[in-house]
Amino acid sequence: MPNYKLVYFNGRGRAETIRLTFVASGIEFEDHRIEQDRWPDMKPKTFAGYLPYLEVDGKVLVESMAIARFVAREGKLAGGCSYEQAQIDSIVDILSNMAEKAVKIVYYSTGEEKKNLEKEFIETVLPDVFKLLEKFLQDKQFLVGDKLSLADLHFHTVLECVGLFAKDWPLLSGKMKRLFDRVESEPRIAEYLKNRPVTPF
Repeated sequence: MPNYKLVYFNGRGRAETIRLTFVASGIEFEDHRIEQDRWPDMKPKTFAGYLPYLEVDGKVLVESMAIARFVAREGKLAGGCSYEQAQIDSIVDILSNMAEKAVKIVYYSTGEEKKNLEKEFIETVLPDVFKLLEKFLQDKQFLVGDKLSLADLHFHTVLECVGLFAKDWPLLSGKMKRLFDRVESEPRIAEYLKNRPVTPF
């Protein structure tokens, strides 16, 4: 078994889907968390100059979702066939795009513009994404196929993180809430969440 070392800040952010994928797969890894004040000294010494990165027996991978997909393949959470793999990729991209919109609203807009963008997100963006995800989910337990996959894990991460910095946004109900809870009830995930460090992001 290779040695895996995941390096990221002491927060969820862009590394949490990777962590959940390791945990759900039952693959041991070193969760190396660094504090923000250490980053300026570390940055010039890293492969790409940004986080997260993953060391696999000393070899480096960068880009958060590329790493998550790699770990999902290693842990058999990337779909049972090429079609399922493509479905998972589609869902991951849909969720990542939604997350980017939320981040821009919360951190990069102010005043009246922010109010208008929040309204659009809550009334249009979020419902449209959920309608699309429900087409994937149908009456199944998970978004793709008949078992937990990277798609479900990324869904959990994105909705949890959006909820952290937009506490007054109505996010989950119905099938989407049940899916979120189902991911959290997976034994390995439940144990990880119970012991996860409390962080501001």
